[in-house]
Amino acid sequence: MNILIGVTGSIAIYKTCELIRLFVKNGDSVRLVMSQAAAKFISPLTFETLTRQKVLIEQNEDWSSEMNHIDYAKWTDIYIIAPATANTVNKAANGIADNLLLQTYLACTAPVLFAPSANTNMYNHPTTQESFKKLNIIEANAGLLACGDEGIGKMAEPEEIFLRALRELNKDEFWQNKKVTVTAGGSIEKIDDVRFVSNFSSGKMGEALAKAFYIKGADVTLISSKEHNITKEIKQIKVQSAEDYYREILNSDPDYLIMAAAISDFKPSYTSGKLKKEQIGEKMILEMNKNIDILESLKDQKFKKIGFKAERDEQNAVKYAKNSLKKKNLNAVCLNLLTKNDFGSDENEIIFITNNSETVFTQDTKENIALKIADAVKHI
Repeated sequence: MNILIGVTGSIAIYKTCELIRLFVKNGDSVRLVMSQAAAKFISPLTFETLTRQKVLIEQNEDWSSEMNHIDYAKWTDIYIIAPATANTVNKAANGIADNLLLQTYLACTAPVLFAPSANTNMYNHPTTQESFKKLNIIEANAGLLACGDEGIGKMAEPEEIFLRALRELNKDEFWQNKKVTVTAGGSIEKIDDVRFVSNFSSGKMGEALAKAFYIKGADVTLISSKEHNITKEIKQIKVQSAEDYYREILNSDPDYLIMAAAISDFKPSYTSGKLKKEQIGEKMILEMNKNIDILESLKDQKFKKIGFKAERDEQNAVKYAKNSLKKKNLNAVCLNLLTKNDFGSDENEIIFITNNSETVFTQDTKENIALKIADAVKHI
């Protein structure tokens, strides 16, 4: 994709370097337009080093080549103004184009995103709030600002802007207003208040799936025992036990459930407080009881359910997955062979199994596998 980033005069400009890196890593072609004020914070050379492209500024606009705001606006698939000062936001909302960056905005027919960065009072001013309603805004974060004030106004993190841009470019009408709940991580079953039984699930596949369905345009809830540093536009619910997962799945009232979490088959009897080793003795023997099977408990629910099956037995793995498909009334099972990709890896290979077909998604990053799964789920 062709990505055009507009940079205005804000201290948040340092985050734009990381945003560029994310797009370049994604294989996108990135160009920049800078305002005069932006050049006071950072040299165009910095961005040219990161993008290997000439930065468009007023001093080098050239009508004998494509180095001008009209051709840049035609070239891009999306225009992201990050950071966008309150001044830029209010001008853009009212059609004022008194600098190169805003002239590019008016000339651009591709989607345009604004990532505001401003003092809290400037951000919350009624004029600015009215301007936000006219533009495609990525809401700022709250916290300690560079001016020393505490409140909303921090530019969204680069990962948030990156994901929002991917959503703008890849959203599918099919997923609009569809609620997708994704589970991730491994359940945590308490022995006492300081010890627990869990598993090696990293939560990476679940996080990748939450991002994938968000990018496709769904309304996503991520239920996980792990911490995930992703966009605030994906609702996150932190849980521990299998019962927690089950309760929050029902509360989320999904259209689709993507059950990527690894739930413990057994749970220990819980003792409140802390078991003292002097009381335990030389051996600690745990009494384990069968845990709730979440997908089997949900088999009569009307929403569509996609399960995950992690197996080491390559010879019988498909048979086990098909048994789960039938027993738990699932729409599909994603089979993951741990002999090829163990817990915590950044890549995966999935066999996507339905009642009528088996599709192999060959070795790839978990992010790319997740996008393929999202496309496959659309057709079940």
